[in-house]
Amino acid sequence: MVRFLIVLVFALVPGVCSAQEKLPYPQHYTVLTNDFADILSPEAEAQINAVLQAARDQMGREMTVVTIRSREDYLPSANIGSFAKDLFNGWGIGNAARNDGLLLLVAIDDREIRIALGAGYPARQDGIAARIIQSEIIPAFREGRVADGILAGTRATLSQIQHPDDKPATTAAPQTQPVIRPAPQILEQAPEPRRTGLFDRILTFFDGNPIGSLIIAAVTAVAGFFGFRGVQRYRPRKCPQCGKLMLRLGEAQEDQYLDHGQLIEERIKSKDYGVWFCPDDEHVTVIGYPKMFSKHAACPECSYHTYETTRTVLSHPSTISMGIAQLDHACRNCGHTATEKKSIPRVTQNNTSSGSSSSFSGSSSSSSFGGGSSSGGGSSGSW
Repeated sequence: MVRFLIVLVFALVPGVCSAQEKLPYPQHYTVLTNDFADILSPEAEAQINAVLQAARDQMGREMTVVTIRSREDYLPSANIGSFAKDLFNGWGIGNAARNDGLLLLVAIDDREIRIALGAGYPARQDGIAARIIQSEIIPAFREGRVADGILAGTRATLSQIQHPDDKPATTAAPQTQPVIRPAPQILEQAPEPRRTGLFDRILTFFDGNPIGSLIIAAVTAVAGFFGFRGVQRYRPRKCPQCGKLMLRLGEAQEDQYLDHGQLIEERIKSKDYGVWFCPDDEHVTVIGYPKMFSKHAACPECSYHTYETTRTVLSHPSTISMGIAQLDHACRNCGHTATEKKSIPRVTQNNTSSGSSSSFSGSSSSSSFGGGSSSGGGSSGSW
């Protein structure tokens, strides 16, 4: 019996140790922007911090921004909503009495976004959070402007998400003196009829509207970009040997013409390949198309886009010292590995009008939250 217990203990120890290697969520190092994914430049992070701090000082709005590489770096979670809720409650974001905290979470490798709301917000604010994600954040992310999307989403969240305890705007005192209204003007000609149809309303919006012109230009540029990529990818190609048109093979047929590295690139979705075949002389042309927002880089040894990086924070930065992060690189094709360490910039200490207060609870600590909680409200999105 004793021997059985000893064997059982040794069998369970590796599982326990591997579970302890991961945390349920990261540990914060500031109450403003926690860029664990290291995707924001110092200038972009300073802009976001300025918006967050101004909202705290001037409007009493409390919000934090968090970026991670992937939820897979932490203990398993059902979805980004449950992960954000656990992080929200674990950190205690927001005022404990009002539960007015706000969280903007970005999982860059998972391509997921979550705006999590404190328990004090009514359910109708979830729809506003969804609209902010779809209209402010995702369009910028799809264009590769991650920092711009986070900044726009932060501003929109602070300006559009309303808490029941928010103070209404003060109105001017009523006038005590009688107001003399101007005499009505007589129109020399009848007004033009209003446009009521959907197409007419669209024309009215774009007619003489500079914003409408910018929207049309932006949509045309994006459509032209992706249209050009599609034309270049699927356009007919001539055989370089005989000059006749080649056939583009399907997914099931092209794999036999791809080498080991190219097959791995397609499997991990870092690159997609098109294979063209000439039936006359059996010439084969293979063309690769890199995927946008891929987390895999080109391997320095084999040159295939199968080089992935795992980031581990060894020491978090503070207001007096920089942090250290370890980057572990590994190639999924040739097995090449490398390790390097990178410094994390010091946390910028923000001075408020009351002195050194920068926590959600209004205390003098710059690294603590106010004990708020979330019941799971908010909205998620992906791009």
